[in-house]
Amino acid sequence: MSTLGLAAAGAANAAVSSPSRPATIGTTLSTTSQAGYEASGRDFRYISSTLTVPDTDFLTEIYPQEYIQLSNGSLGGGDQYVRAGIESCTVAQSFGYPSCPTGDWTSFVEAFNNSLGGPYFSHYSLLSGVSQGDGVNFSIYYNQGGNELSFVISPPSTSGPTQYYKTRAYGPIFNYADALDDFTDSTGTPIPLPFFLHAFRINQFLQGAITTENGLRGSFVGPWTTSQVEATSNGLPYPSGTVRVSPSNLWSDGLSANGAVRPYDAFGVWAR
Repeated sequence: MSTLGLAAAGAANAAVSSPSRPATIGTTLSTTSQAGYEASGRDFRYISSTLTVPDTDFLTEIYPQEYIQLSNGSLGGGDQYVRAGIESCTVAQSFGYPSCPTGDWTSFVEAFNNSLGGPYFSHYSLLSGVSQGDGVNFSIYYNQGGNELSFVISPPSTSGPTQYYKTRAYGPIFNYADALDDFTDSTGTPIPLPFFLHAFRINQFLQGAITTENGLRGSFVGPWTTSQVEATSNGLPYPSGTVRVSPSNLWSDGLSANGAVRPYDAFGVWAR
């Protein structure tokens, strides 16, 4: 695999070590537009992962976003969410980033509060030096006491230096943490998922790390409930709906994240 962006050290890494506790695997969540994994059953303050640039060129036209997210509703369905990840310039242009050339990829961060009428903080950075399969590390840290959100983006050295951003928060309780591919357009409407002639991997999420509000650490699994998310033809679970995009089983990449190497910290997302 191509060179991966390295996780940045900082305040977001400060957490209390947790004892070994079994993970709870929840019921698969079926949607029309999202695929990946969701953690629930706790309040969360931190999530990070290395996201790889999608493996196929034509996805720059039909593939909207891959991101990590903290939210106060399942799959970002509440009134507040914060996310960071990679999207095609086609999508970034629709969000008001006209200098993003069609056919390229950009990193983005976004904080949304419904009471403020939409996103109140966003930033884009063109990933001009990346190739398919390159990894970009993202982290989101919520400082509840300081009512502040921090973002760190660590691209490969060919695509620029590590970036740091901060913004105020609006007192959310983030009780969901996600790592998702999302086929939703800029109006919030799921785009039609194409029929794929053969299965192929879209991208990977590596070095997954999550921390609860009281400092318990894990990978994509931990002392919380972890649910697989899949996109089907009609949003209904198989066999009522045909699976179009879904994650692989969780596996271990052997890479350190948030201070330790943990099992079940990686997965791929596949077009079926």
